[in-house]
Amino acid sequence: MKNLYLFLAATVMMSSASAQTMWDNFENERRCNYDFINGVFIPYNENPDQSGANTSQVAAMYTRNPAETFDVILMRGTMASVSPYVTGDKTMSMDVWSPAAGITVQITLENASIAQNPYPAGRHSEYTATTTTANAWETLTFQLSNLPDGGVAADALNQLVLLFNPNSNTGDTYYFDNVRGPEFANPPCEGVETNPEILNDFECNQNVNFIFSHSGINFRRIQNPDQSGNESSHVARYVRNGGEETDVIIGRFPAGPLQVGSSSEIMLDVWDPNAPTEVVVSLQTASGDVILAMAANTEVSSQWQTLSFDPSEVAGAPDIEQFVILFDPGNTTSDEYFFDNFIIDMPSSTADKDAVLSFTAFPNPSSGSTTFQYELREAAPVNFMLTDLTGKVIDQRALGYLPSGQNQFVYEPQGLSDGIYFYTFVVDGRTSTGKLVLNR
Repeated sequence: MKNLYLFLAATVMMSSASAQTMWDNFENERRCNYDFINGVFIPYNENPDQSGANTSQVAAMYTRNPAETFDVILMRGTMASVSPYVTGDKTMSMDVWSPAAGITVQITLENASIAQNPYPAGRHSEYTATTTTANAWETLTFQLSNLPDGGVAADALNQLVLLFNPNSNTGDTYYFDNVRGPEFANPPCEGVETNPEILNDFECNQNVNFIFSHSGINFRRIQNPDQSGNESSHVARYVRNGGEETDVIIGRFPAGPLQVGSSSEIMLDVWDPNAPTEVVVSLQTASGDVILAMAANTEVSSQWQTLSFDPSEVAGAPDIEQFVILFDPGNTTSDEYFFDNFIIDMPSSTADKDAVLSFTAFPNPSSGSTTFQYELREAAPVNFMLTDLTGKVIDQRALGYLPSGQNQFVYEPQGLSDGIYFYTFVVDGRTSTGKLVLNR
């Protein structure tokens, strides 16, 4: 960490007691995995109509495959009992933009392993809704329409199947958003607090919105295919569009302009099949004017590597509202990349300085122990905590009631894998956090 800032983290992202759970809003709550899809599915697409009932910045675009009578989108997630949805005590809902009124949209809840057999095996329950307007957003609420396989238990389901205009051969384009389905048996982000320094880890901290990619259908959030150098469960998969020399991924900061300090650092984990490759992160205004373009190069092939970018020369810039990521700009390659853990060190908060007059952490990145030196304005109780990128607590210690002036704590990591962690110091009830990189 190069700067301390006051960290107020109390947002619980999910609640299993709710009537329904957000499966995917294509922005900060992306909780399900996608399996097979018949049509053309672009999950990171700017909402084409933010003036109506859905003001989200991002919505999924889906073009139906006219060759398929039952064109499907398979969404994976292990569910708790869906009995309340059968009885009607609870309902599923979804925002839909349809080209016509009177279109049937169907949800099937099923056991994926059994449903590979011919219909109706494994299909527990089917629910339908009908669009009532054309070329406008509306929220559809789904009602039970069929119980195909009575032999499948209500608490043995792990797949939601979404069908637009089933039993037809149309090639229409739809937009959908805010998919609210049955509660998860094991909510993936329950109890994980948000961390504003993690711009996107494709898991529980997804604090930026991706609105466009030249790659289109080839930019997806997927399960991490190589956890040997990055233990994250989910990452982004990106196949470069070889027809574009400046192939871009565009994102926005929905919470407001990005705050950059004089010692801030931006990091991005990248898996590159053919290193070295130049990767550019560009900070821009909302209209796309470049404020700063930063470049770094991968050094190893087919391994995870953390790239570092220095935005300090635009410290204090008030209008950083958009970012662009480019892989191998100026060329027409079409390699497949994975990236993850888009992170920034935030500027110091003046509130920190009320309790902590100075702070250093060295070495960082660390190949072993890390020394934390800090000066307290007055004597105070101090506690230390270390968490991983998911927010899971790895270590926590009470350092005692420490005197004013200079203090020091040497942390020896035990049994931790290389990677990025966040440390937290609680000084007399005030919480400050920073990033620790282990690289041994």
